[in-house]
Amino acid sequence: MRFDEFELDEANASLLRHGKPVALSPTPFALLCALVRQPGKLLTKSGLLDEVWGHQYVTDSVLKTAISDLRTVLKDDPRQPRFIETVSRRGYRFIAHPVAQVAASPHTVATQATATGRPSDSWFVGRADALARLDSLWDAALGGERTVAWVAGEPGIGKTALIDRFIAGIGDAACARGQCVDLYGAGEPYLPVLEALSDLCRQDAEVPALLRSVAPTWALQLPWLSSVEEREALRRELVGVGSERMLREMGELLDRYSERRPLLLVTEDLHWSDRATIQLIDYFARRRGSARLMWLASFRLAEVVVHDHPLNPVRHELRLHALCAELVLDPFSEADVAAYVAQRAPSLAGDESFARGLHGRTDGVPLFLASLMTEAMAREAEQADRPRQRPPATAPFAVPENLAALIDHYIAKLADEQRLMLVAAAVCGTEFRVGTVALVIGKETQWVDQVCAELWRARLWLSAVMHADAAQTPTYAFKHALFRQVLYERSAAVVRADLHRKVGAALERERAAGQQVAAVELAMHFERGHEPISALRYYAEAAAAALMHLSPADCLELTRIGLDLLSQAARGRDRDALEFSLATLRGLAAFHLVGVGSEARDAFQRAHLLLPSQPEHPQRTLLLHNFGFVLLLRAEYAEALQLAETAQALAVSSHDPLLELAACAVRADVLLCQGKPRAACTIIERALPQIELIDAGPAHSFAQVMVLALYGLHLLHLGRLGDARQRMRQAHACAARLGQPMGRMVATWLEAMLEIRLGNVERVAELAEELRALVEDHLLSHGRAAWRFFKGWADAHRGRAAEAFRLIREAYEDNTRLGMIAGSSEVLGFAVEALLLAGNLDEAQSQLEQALQMADNHGERVYLPQLILLGARIASARGQSQTALDRMRAAIAEARAQEAVWLELDARTELCAHPGATSKERRALAALVDALPEARDTALMARARALLTGGTQAPAA
Repeated sequence: MRFDEFELDEANASLLRHGKPVALSPTPFALLCALVRQPGKLLTKSGLLDEVWGHQYVTDSVLKTAISDLRTVLKDDPRQPRFIETVSRRGYRFIAHPVAQVAASPHTVATQATATGRPSDSWFVGRADALARLDSLWDAALGGERTVAWVAGEPGIGKTALIDRFIAGIGDAACARGQCVDLYGAGEPYLPVLEALSDLCRQDAEVPALLRSVAPTWALQLPWLSSVEEREALRRELVGVGSERMLREMGELLDRYSERRPLLLVTEDLHWSDRATIQLIDYFARRRGSARLMWLASFRLAEVVVHDHPLNPVRHELRLHALCAELVLDPFSEADVAAYVAQRAPSLAGDESFARGLHGRTDGVPLFLASLMTEAMAREAEQADRPRQRPPATAPFAVPENLAALIDHYIAKLADEQRLMLVAAAVCGTEFRVGTVALVIGKETQWVDQVCAELWRARLWLSAVMHADAAQTPTYAFKHALFRQVLYERSAAVVRADLHRKVGAALERERAAGQQVAAVELAMHFERGHEPISALRYYAEAAAAALMHLSPADCLELTRIGLDLLSQAARGRDRDALEFSLATLRGLAAFHLVGVGSEARDAFQRAHLLLPSQPEHPQRTLLLHNFGFVLLLRAEYAEALQLAETAQALAVSSHDPLLELAACAVRADVLLCQGKPRAACTIIERALPQIELIDAGPAHSFAQVMVLALYGLHLLHLGRLGDARQRMRQAHACAARLGQPMGRMVATWLEAMLEIRLGNVERVAELAEELRALVEDHLLSHGRAAWRFFKGWADAHRGRAAEAFRLIREAYEDNTRLGMIAGSSEVLGFAVEALLLAGNLDEAQSQLEQALQMADNHGERVYLPQLILLGARIASARGQSQTALDRMRAAIAEARAQEAVWLELDARTELCAHPGATSKERRALAALVDALPEARDTALMARARALLTGGTQAPAA
């Protein structure tokens, strides 16, 4: 229908003025259609309420407000109406003469909207500069410039309104939107980003496939995108993977997606964000390369600064390097308020004192300005029904200066049942489900939905939240967090605690029925409801989920909160079990985040002290496996062995093959460092049948791989080279079967140690490269040093000795900073070899003394024969022949004490290359050569045979 300069198209939900779109909310639009359909006819108030609001109870004032909104948009003066006439105390009549038009096709409407650019909104004032800045940043993003923008300001300042306005003008680009939630502590890692990804998956059917191929760790966080089998396989693959992989995958995903379509990623309320999301934004801003992509985020500036939020240093650092743009919104000026009044209510615009008073009462905060204008317009509509007794500018407002008191004013207007429902909703959170509130207050869902719908139509308290799942109960959100905050804080503490308990119980029921509820949300409700055991259970679950999200920092924070809460829980078996879980998870998080320092050790020790009372705890294997390796990597070998003995005894008594393998792996590794290959082989051979009992270990276990690879290294020391290589092949096959990068890293690492003992330079170089690729592809933080010292050893023997020494030494220092001391004497031995090959004898001697001191301090004998031989080579290079001979014989004695036949062969070959070797010593070498037929094809054996047959081969460098 066309009337005057307007064109109304009900089917396409379109109102045009002179061919340009006019912004109109759904309810006023439906009201306009109802009036225009029956021109000239009186429509009663009750009839309009039934037709537009669907027979749900709302007050007459809601209808008056909607009529007032219509008049504002149509620029219709109620005293001299052109379109809508008020029939006093009865209803309204549409008095224009509409003319039927041929309905425009959807294509035509879309074309018109595109041609006009950003939709018209006559109520949007005071933000032209900010909007222009966002438009400019978006233009840069469309040109391939990766862009990060912050919209900052205080509560109610209009951050969301500005973002909504900006989004409306980005055209055909994709927009994915997520919001942080106030969970009163550590949030669920990447919560707003996962919400945005879900949004994008619903918009674009190609995104799930792209996620699975490019960002599988993110696909794992959206379980509906993959099968149970696919998720389990991915969990095994993620063992030992660092959080950096999730960052890199998200960067690649966003780059790939924006190649075919520009993308606006919006995350709101970052002042409630988790650390992982902040880290991701920082990574995104620093990522190199072009992308048609803009990340737009909002936050409350004061909360970020005052509470020392992790966002604060990131925003400062990014601004320092010109990697972000920050828009800080100020309250409206008096001129802005006047413009808003003039555009929304022209009949009130002539009185300057009204606009001035409105600015003073609201401090120019848009949220409160909009609320007061709604009230003023409702009064104006009432005046239209009867002669006015005073001008609107002098109409009294029961609004004190304090803004919180202003909200109290609106709370006081609520009916008792509305207030009860809103307080329960405020305890639920900024966003809440109707079904949850119904369970909390003991009302029917339909009743709660009706009350929420009524409050939503009032346009003050609530807004409706759309979800893709139509079967889900309706969801609403407070229009502003301040409303929720005042409702929450004005309720008595005992009432809040009771409501938190009820909300927690309701969420548990919904979760059991298949509703997605974050564990950290349940933990918060039960903590505030003074049910510490339930809270602790969910904090432990949330911490485990944080590790699964590859966010150890968030796991540390969650376990800190949980462990601090323990004092509020009554002592007993349940509390001990939860303390065990929290301490174990904290140890794992610290292990991944900051290495094997005191934080990881202390957390594991705390859990271990509880083991006697929790022998059947489901995380016992996780604890004993990882605590054992922490002790081992710290070179606390005696403690590691004692722990392994405990684990072994527990494994036998409980018939737990995986725990037995974990104990075996720790013991075998300690015995390797201590130079006891025969004892280690005996232990491993007893545990080998257990490997056959475990088809695929749980996601955290790679004990099978480690046992097999360690067995191979010990067998080499015993001279059984063929068996050693076979076990190494089995270790690699087991790692491949488990699908675990961590297992592959362990197998590659230990094979490199084997090949160094065999002197195979090129193979060690290949393994170092394989290890580097594994570490970088899967971000395995604990292998970052290993591939470098293996590469350094190979490079030193390939003619780049000086550079190799620096590489080995840097890797050694990096490991030491992480607390990883085990094997340091061997790594320093690699450094000594590099310096010897470089001809730097003094520095080689200094490094050798450090290596020998390290071996002595920690009882590390595994590389001691080689270190003694290196001392012999230094002595030979200095012309100290007798000293060299003495040291070679000492190396042989040490190798024999270890029963390390292969190391003895190396030392005897070195001795027989020296002119001072006796005939007896040469016969001993010949006997050893005959005893090692499996080694006949090795370089060391070839050298030994050459010496025995009178060859002139010089001593090995």
